Amino acid sequence: MRMILFSGKGGSGVSTLAAATAVAATMAGHRALAFGLGPGLREVLGSSLGAEPLDLGGNLSASEGGHGGEDEFREWLEQLLDWRGMEVELAADLAALPGISHISRLLELESEISSAKYDVIVLDCGPLTQFLDLPPALDAAARWLERLFAPRQATVFDPFVRVFAGDYASAGEDVLDRGRELLGRLAAVREAFTDPNVSSVRLVLTAANAKAGASEALSVLALFTYPADAAFVNRLIPGSLSDPFLASMRKHDEVSLTELSVAVAPIPVIGVDLQQVPPSGQAALAQLAKISYEGREVLEMLHASPEAAFAKEGGAYVLTLALPFAREDALDLERTDSGIAIHLNGRRRLVALPEEARYHERASWGLEDGILTVVFEV
Repeated sequence: MRMILFSGKGGSGVSTLAAATAVAATMAGHRALAFGLGPGLREVLGSSLGAEPLDLGGNLSASEGGHGGEDEFREWLEQLLDWRGMEVELAADLAALPGISHISRLLELESEISSAKYDVIVLDCGPLTQFLDLPPALDAAARWLERLFAPRQATVFDPFVRVFAGDYASAGEDVLDRGRELLGRLAAVREAFTDPNVSSVRLVLTAANAKAGASEALSVLALFTYPADAAFVNRLIPGSLSDPFLASMRKHDEVSLTELSVAVAPIPVIGVDLQQVPPSGQAALAQLAKISYEGREVLEMLHASPEAAFAKEGGAYVLTLALPFAREDALDLERTDSGIAIHLNGRRRLVALPEEARYHERASWGLEDGILTVVFEV
């Protein structure tokens, strides 16, 4: 199965290009699901959508969030709080924390992945400000699952479950089993998102914010090893227009496009002209995809990012992680009991170390040519 995640600045056309990509996949004979973490797809697909996938014909199904309905994660939080004798209203506060608001929607996504109904799932992940909260949340899910529910497997919300679950009293075993299941499913979503053979992220930007928006997003994605394979600069002024004012705007767009291409190379940058009529419906979206992906296969990995590696070199262990858009002065590393915590632009990732490397007390690091290298020595 192939998964393509779309995100970008609000108003840049994320939902439109996500839907167009899903339609293009069906044109190539694949069963595709356009899956929205929030609302947005219904407008461009011209159909009334809800949380359950709707068959739109032509091998295309679609669904979107933001319409209420069952919330598996919040229901579990309420059960957990009730078991621990705490105020159930806290569940609403916890569910509103950054990165958690989409958790139940991601559980629905895991169900669709597991169903094996689709060859391709294209995600409309919405604005970058929300999407970039997901990698840390899912990373924590995988990490804390292992600690909280060992030895059965690993997941997320230790800061919550450890406090609220306390000792594993037999009366709460059903609650814990349910938590183990939900957090394990979230860990599976994270595994799919970070698998370079399955998933890739495509950014959607406009010329006005292209370079700054891409640099921030690609730094965070690289930190959490989410493979990014393309950046779209959408709604460019068409070069065919002869009006002098518009020609000046087009020149500005071309400069922004060039600057972005240099800044994010070798990730491909794809320019998409502003359409005379906003695309809506499968026919119009298919035409937009044809224009946007000209000369490229929609489902191919348009760029392969270097993978993180951990190896033994002589008597030392060496961790390498590609952070091509990070600045050394924005990085900070600290040792923890189980690994290395990497801080970048206000976000933190804990990289677990093999057991044998944890006893190497001396560690040094450096960032060169976009590669973070951490050396652990005896």
